[in-house]
Amino acid sequence: MTWWATMRDEQALARVRELEGVIDRLKSVRDAVNELSISAYEKAGGALWAGQKRNRFTESYEVAKTGHSRIGDQIGQAISDCKSKQRSLAFSINPVEHPLLSAQAVAIALT
Repeated sequence: MTWWATMRDEQALARVRELEGVIDRLKSVRDAVNELSISAYEKAGGALWAGQKRNRFTESYEVAKTGHSRIGDQIGQAISDCKSKQRSLAFSINPVEHPLLSAQAVAIALT
């Protein structure tokens, strides 16, 4: 067991923990995005407009609805990417040389 390997594994555990914080923040953002009921705006705004203005409203609404969906998808992908990186880092820690560090990292990454 070398000093360099110990430092590398400790840094990997620190990064796993850091990514857990990032994932938690991303989940909070995703929850906030999901709480926004974009369809309520269609019902509320659509009744206020007629003719050409209604068409513009409907087009703008569809753009917003697509953007809202894309935001949710991108946040989900970011969470997935972070979890993947976290698992990779956790399993890079040598369990023979550092069983405690390895167990901690894997437990965090697999939750």
